[in-house]
Amino acid sequence: MNVEISKEELNSLTAAIMQRHGIDFTCYEPKSLKRRVIRALSVFDLGSIHELWVKILRDRDFVGQFVNEMSVGLTSMFRDPDFWIKLREILPGLISEKGSLQVWHAGCSTGEEVFTLNIVLRHLGLEGKVRSYATDMNTSALEQAQTGIYHVLKLDEYEHKYHKFTNNGSTLSRYYKRDGKHGHMDLSLIRFVKFEMSNLITDTNRNKYDIIFCRNVMIYFDAGAKKLVLEKFYDNLKPGGLLVIGFFDALAPIVDKTKFEFYDLDNKIFRKIS
Repeated sequence: MNVEISKEELNSLTAAIMQRHGIDFTCYEPKSLKRRVIRALSVFDLGSIHELWVKILRDRDFVGQFVNEMSVGLTSMFRDPDFWIKLREILPGLISEKGSLQVWHAGCSTGEEVFTLNIVLRHLGLEGKVRSYATDMNTSALEQAQTGIYHVLKLDEYEHKYHKFTNNGSTLSRYYKRDGKHGHMDLSLIRFVKFEMSNLITDTNRNKYDIIFCRNVMIYFDAGAKKLVLEKFYDNLKPGGLLVIGFFDALAPIVDKTKFEFYDLDNKIFRKIS
């Protein structure tokens, strides 16, 4: 879709949405924001920012659809299998030391990461030792995460990553049932997970966690928003708690070295300095 959008138009749009609906897109990196707005225009068959703004003004229900489209996350099951292999190695020690773990999936999107963690825990025989809190601002994504329904083409893709994780011939299909073009995940995997809509930038979370997952979420944020979120994560982590980021988040240059240290450089795991 060939649409020209000026910086001023983007700024006006995000400021107005923030003022009228309390939804903050001003933290998005400008190029990422522009790409997402252009994609939204195409999805909703709109020809300009002006047409988008008119629809937002006239159709209140449309605001939720627009926010969901703008906040689609990048996720998959067993994304970066080496990371999950590393996590499989360290989880038993952490649980043995602490007894149980509190985990926050910040920006959980459609839930693939949440299911992955709980499959790893089932492999280890440690289900019930971890309580998870999974949040996202995208209501459609959260609904899919809670129902655990994914297209079989995606599940086939995830199967290859699962094989790299297990390396023993077992299959991911043991955790879901096929129904036509979709697979229904075993929902017992997420019985210790609480899902909730929350905006990572504007909402406050006062709980304390042993591990925070925020993988490939902050790639869309500008430097100011990244620093703000890192401050929140520091406050939300217990002493020595772990922060897991994505391979493309590029946070190393702005991480406060007095607050975080690398726990595992290759797998982008930071540890809170007590």
